[in-house]
Amino acid sequence: MKAFLLSAAVLLVFGLYLPTASVFAEDPAVLFEKLTCHTCHGPQGRGMIRTEDKERYWLRQKKMYRQMVKEGIPTATVKKLIPLYKKKFDDKGKFIQAIEAHIGKEKTDQYQDIIIKIAGRVYYHKGDLIPGFEDYPRHAGNKKLYLYRQMKDILEGKRTNGNSDAMRGIRPYIESNKITDDDFRSIAEYLSNVKP
Repeated sequence: MKAFLLSAAVLLVFGLYLPTASVFAEDPAVLFEKLTCHTCHGPQGRGMIRTEDKERYWLRQKKMYRQMVKEGIPTATVKKLIPLYKKKFDDKGKFIQAIEAHIGKEKTDQYQDIIIKIAGRVYYHKGDLIPGFEDYPRHAGNKKLYLYRQMKDILEGKRTNGNSDAMRGIRPYIESNKITDDDFRSIAEYLSNVKP
């Protein structure tokens, strides 16, 4: 009978604990995302940055055509490219296809490096901050005690800045999932070990 009561008590304790415990506490990386922290601070707290260069190709100015002639492309070939004037291409392959359609594959192969050099422009670079996220701090690699205190101070209203309201917006999720102080400490430790 005592063994039965002890077993029942153990099951009751676990039964009460499981629904209220944070189901994400064991993995702070998952918790960081489940709390939607990554939507402002970027994946792994590295900031909301571009992950690749974005190139655009276009023959938008007549001076580009003059420059191509100076670089050695025959005037007759350059004139065939005039229909591409002011057309924009976000994909290099499509830009090359458009050139081929006007001057043929052989001449495209011969002159494409010159054309790309003159007509290609990178309009954002890998590592650039995404507009609108310039004020959100990058957390990766910061000291865990600093990160922990920032989270706690903002959520408790001890610290306010322009973005504090956004962070306090996750409070209902924190409360409904019984996110504990230890969870915040584990997130801070996780972020402190991420290379910036």
